[in-house]
Amino acid sequence: MNKIITVVFLLSALMIAQDTTAIDTTWQKEMVGSFSFSQAHFDNWSTGGENTLAHQFDLGGKLIHNNEKYIWTNTGKVAFGNSKIGEAETKKTIDELRVESLLTYLWKFQPDPYFSIKGETQLAPGFICGDTENVQVSAFLDPAYFTQSVGFIYVPKKEFSVRFGVAVKETITKDFPAPYADDPETDEIETTKLEPGAESVIAFSKKINENTLINSTIDLFNDFSGFKATDVRWDTDITTQITKFINVKFNIKLFYDEDISIKRQLNQSLLFGISYTIM
Repeated sequence: MNKIITVVFLLSALMIAQDTTAIDTTWQKEMVGSFSFSQAHFDNWSTGGENTLAHQFDLGGKLIHNNEKYIWTNTGKVAFGNSKIGEAETKKTIDELRVESLLTYLWKFQPDPYFSIKGETQLAPGFICGDTENVQVSAFLDPAYFTQSVGFIYVPKKEFSVRFGVAVKETITKDFPAPYADDPETDEIETTKLEPGAESVIAFSKKINENTLINSTIDLFNDFSGFKATDVRWDTDITTQITKFINVKFNIKLFYDEDISIKRQLNQSLLFGISYTIM
C-alpha cells in the first residue's frame, strides 16, 4: 500500500510540473518561482561579525482542465532553504513538498460533487538542534501524509470556495514513527496510521491590486475514531511583484495536530528575490 501511495504522489507531482504546450487548449497552467541568496564574509574585520551563507527557493504550480462536465485542478508547491552561520553546521530553514489533485463534477446547480487526493512531505532530513548535538526527527517521506476525500464543493465566487466531505487520512513513517504514526498506548510500534474522518477546506485567492496576490487555505480534519480536537492546517501566501523579475513573498503556516503536539505549531518565512512566472 505504501508503494502505491508513493507512486500516486510522484505521478501527481510530475503532472503539475509537465509542459502543457501540447495539451488541449482547455488546459490552463500557472507557475511562479522565487529564489533568494545572501552571503557575507569577514577577514580581520575590527568591528566583528560572522560569515553567513543562506539561500531559499519557492515554486508553486497549477494545472487546470475545464470541461462542460467537470473541472480538474492540480496544484503543487515546493519550498526549501538552508543557512550557515560561522563555523556552525548548515541548518534547514524551510522545507515543504505538497501536491493535490481535485476533480469537480459540474451539476446545473451548486454545490457540486468532488473527489480529491493530496500528499505532503519534505525533501531533506529534519533535526532538532541542541547545544551539544543535533537529533534527527524526520526525513523524506518520513513522515508523509496522504488524504483522499469525496463530498461537495460550493463556489459562490471565483476567489472563494468551500468544500466538505468524508475522508481517509494516512500517515506513513519509516525510521521516525513517533509522534507521527505510533500509538503510545500500545506496546507495538506502528509505522503507519489510518484515520477515517470528515474534512473541510476553505480556499481564498484574490488579486488585491495589480501587483499583489493573496492565497489562503484552511484544512480541517476530524477523526471519526474518537472525540479528538480538530486537526488544523492554515497556509497563507502574500506575493507582491516589485519588478518583472523581483518579488517579495510572505508565508505563514499554522498547524495543529493533537497527536503530534498539544500546542499549535507556527512557521513564518519572508522571501525577497528573483521570480519567474509562467502563465
